[in-house]
Amino acid sequence: MKKIFILFGTSGNLGRAAVKFFLNKKYDGYYFFSRKQVEHSKGKLFLVNDLTDEDNVEKAFAQIERSENNFYCLLNTVGGYSGGSNISETRLIDFKRMIDINLTTTFLIAKNFIRLSKSGKGGSFIVIGALSGIYPEPNKAAYSISKNAINYLTKLLVSENKDANLTFNSIAPYIIDSEENRKLVKENSLLIPKENICKLAEEIFNNHEVINGNVFELPQSKKTE
Repeated sequence: MKKIFILFGTSGNLGRAAVKFFLNKKYDGYYFFSRKQVEHSKGKLFLVNDLTDEDNVEKAFAQIERSENNFYCLLNTVGGYSGGSNISETRLIDFKRMIDINLTTTFLIAKNFIRLSKSGKGGSFIVIGALSGIYPEPNKAAYSISKNAINYLTKLLVSENKDANLTFNSIAPYIIDSEENRKLVKENSLLIPKENICKLAEEIFNNHEVINGNVFELPQSKKTE
C-alpha cells in the first residue's frame, strides 16, 4: 500500500509549516494545492484559485494519481477569519464570505476526497476547525458559525461512510501562532504552535484505523465563556 499526502491551503500560514513538517515524514507521494508558488523539495504543486468553485476543486483532484493500491491522507488548511463586529453589525457579505471560505471549501474538498479514496484503499481526512466554533465568543459570529458547521459536517461524513475505509476528523485550535496574531494577542502563551497541529495530524494519519469522528481541541483546557 502506498501512502499519499495531500495538502490544501499550502501557501497559508499553517500550510507552509505543514509542507516543511510532512516532507520529513514517510509518504510515497505528495500533492500540494496552493494559490501561490511554495518551495517544496519533492512532490507536485498545483496552483488553484477559488476553491468555492466546484469546477476548480474537481480539476485539482483530477491531478492526483489514482491507484487501487493508494491510501490518501488529506490535510485541509484552507480557511479565513473575520471578526470584530457583533451580529447586529455584521454585514451579510461578510457572513457569506466566512461560510464560503470555511464551510463551502471543506464541503467540496471532502466530496471529491471521498470519490478519490474509494478508487484506492481508502483515506483519512483532516480539516482545521476552531475552538470558537465549539465555545461561542462575542464578535466572531460569522467565523464561529462557519467553523461550527465544519464540526457538524465532520460527523455527517463519518456517518455516511461507515462501510468505507474512510475516516474524518477536525482539529480545533484556539489561536494559531503567526506573526500577525502575535501582534494582536497579549498573552503569547495562548497561541497554538503550528508544529503541534501538524504533529496531531500526523498522529491521526498514523492511527486512522481507530481515530475517527473527533473534534480535537487545542488547547483542551481553554474554554471561552
